[in-house]
Amino acid sequence: MAAPTPPTSQDVALSAARSFCGWHVTPEREDEAVVFDGPGARLLALPTLRLVELTAVSEDGVELDLADLEVSARGLVRKRNGGWWSGRFGAIVVTMTHGYDEADAAGFTAAVASFAERHAAGDKPRVIGPVQWDSVAMADGSAFTVVERSLLEKYRLESAP
Repeated sequence: MAAPTPPTSQDVALSAARSFCGWHVTPEREDEAVVFDGPGARLLALPTLRLVELTAVSEDGVELDLADLEVSARGLVRKRNGGWWSGRFGAIVVTMTHGYDEADAAGFTAAVASFAERHAAGDKPRVIGPVQWDSVAMADGSAFTVVERSLLEKYRLESAP
């Protein structure tokens, strides 16, 4: 049995950027089905910042009428009647088209390319005696440079409380 192919620098960079942002960002995914826990609140935040189309929503196994929902392009959904979403684990199933095309995700793509280039070059901290520092300005607690992180922030989901 052949050994698995190690990930490329581009794969590593894309994975790190998507993890930081909390969603895939690009390319646009059509009719993607996502299952997640119900928020137990009036507002449902979908894992996207660019919702193109909401195709279907079910809650606790019941298909909802999309006309009964208010939907924002940033992936926020609420019931027109003011009702609460289920609080059960795995209760919500959403089918949606979402994500940016490459042209609209230029900052994301640039940050991924920069990270991949540093990774491929084996970017390592500089060390002289007991002193060590990064060869580029790194964002605190991050694998990204300050510039890369600032580019990615536009595409990052807000942290859940």
